[in-house]
Amino acid sequence: MSELPAFNAQERRAVEAAMIYRYGQLVPLEETEVEVRLTPGSTALTTVAGMYWHERNVQFTVCKLAEKRYRSYFFYTEDQQYRIGEQDYDVIEDCVRNLLQLQVDHEVKRRAIMSNPGLGLNDDYHGPLVV
Repeated sequence: MSELPAFNAQERRAVEAAMIYRYGQLVPLEETEVEVRLTPGSTALTTVAGMYWHERNVQFTVCKLAEKRYRSYFFYTEDQQYRIGEQDYDVIEDCVRNLLQLQVDHEVKRRAIMSNPGLGLNDDYHGPLVV
């Protein structure tokens, strides 16, 4: 594991609580390691602790970058990976709640576009930050 901190039990419970609220049940949650760029524009990758789950054809990862510093992503495929904003979070509950909400919002727009291909991506919707 990296020299950066791992998730503690309280942080894990916060993620589990968000899953129960969102899905009505716990989904399998895996602790993992994730390579991220800690500094924007840098090419250096740092291994950090992560929590991963897969639900409803979407994969999610919450990364712990430091004590009280979190970043999250959701992705459908290797080509469709999204990060929630450019800023990191200092409260894990905010990070996970925003991750889940942004994914739902993105999914609604994505389905609308897929069900009406003539619409295409308009100027009003740019989607979340693409990783």
